[in-house]
Amino acid sequence: MKTHKHILFLLAATVLACGKESTLLPPPEASTAVSDATGTVNISLGGPFSATRTANPASTVESGCTRWALWIFDAAGDGVVYGTGGAGESIRKTVLVGSYTVIAVVNYPLSMVPASITTKTELQNRVMQLADNAAGSMLMYGETPLELASGQTVSCTVDVRRLVAKVGVKKVSVAFENPYLAAKTTVLEAIYLTNLYRTCRLGEDYSAGELLPGEAAWYNVMGWRPAEDAIPAVDALVGDLGIQATLTPSAPYTTPHYFYAFPNAMPAGSDNHDAVWSKRSTRLVLQVAVGSNTYYYQVQVPAMGRNRVYMAEEIILKKAGSLDPELDIPGAVDVVFSAAGINWDYDVNVAEIS
Repeated sequence: MKTHKHILFLLAATVLACGKESTLLPPPEASTAVSDATGTVNISLGGPFSATRTANPASTVESGCTRWALWIFDAAGDGVVYGTGGAGESIRKTVLVGSYTVIAVVNYPLSMVPASITTKTELQNRVMQLADNAAGSMLMYGETPLELASGQTVSCTVDVRRLVAKVGVKKVSVAFENPYLAAKTTVLEAIYLTNLYRTCRLGEDYSAGELLPGEAAWYNVMGWRPAEDAIPAVDALVGDLGIQATLTPSAPYTTPHYFYAFPNAMPAGSDNHDAVWSKRSTRLVLQVAVGSNTYYYQVQVPAMGRNRVYMAEEIILKKAGSLDPELDIPGAVDVVFSAAGINWDYDVNVAEIS
């Protein structure tokens, strides 16, 4: 039940945004407001839009904004007002004085109707699909506290973070120890991610224990998906096929490849390579033709978090890989990691060799 106090909160919400927006409207019979007990806030976005440092791909690919929505929730978690805007727009709201939480969601799917969400818990628990992301339009979420005094006008920046993690490889080299393999023509055919969780909660990543075990909750299960299971929007995020680059010891492949996946929190100690499906770690897989044989080389992605980077600076092929993309051949590759697991929006210099 809405209380009379809550109705007054809704009534005091005023639409003054730079972009197209609307508010949670009070019933027609509520027609008075206490104007001297209100404050005004100008809300804008921060995070990827001000801090991202990426040379390749362009920042517009990873930080683009097509639309965004905000909600202001009172101390009880009830929605006071919402608004929507476009790229580069701020949103201006006037509400009754008090303590609030401001939540912003960037690039929300059109199936998500901002007016239908009326509590903070409902918004935080909203489930997004991996296919809701696209280059230049990745899902982002953020929240920040807000205090408003009577007659006060303040600026509020909501730092948002992408729901996806970034996984990639910058260089692939070949240094076969076996002369027989070294004499073969080696062609890098494809790079892609496997064992991907299809969904993510807006407010918080799923823990490993919350991940559903059934195959239906995952994409590219134990290898590249069958043709009948293709979701083009997801394929565009998680794989590059048809590379067909010849590798030699003197001519490595140096075109970077970046992929975007929802966090998979499975810890390394819980990973497995069983022939029968069970939930497991996400993998970066290289498909390589060596002579007439096709081999698979995999790199386990550690327990993932949203808006973090898991980057292989270089993958070096050392011996024959597996005949199955899900099977691991110990020692088949050397991997040089750079900035593994760091926050996406900050410049760091971390080097690990494993």
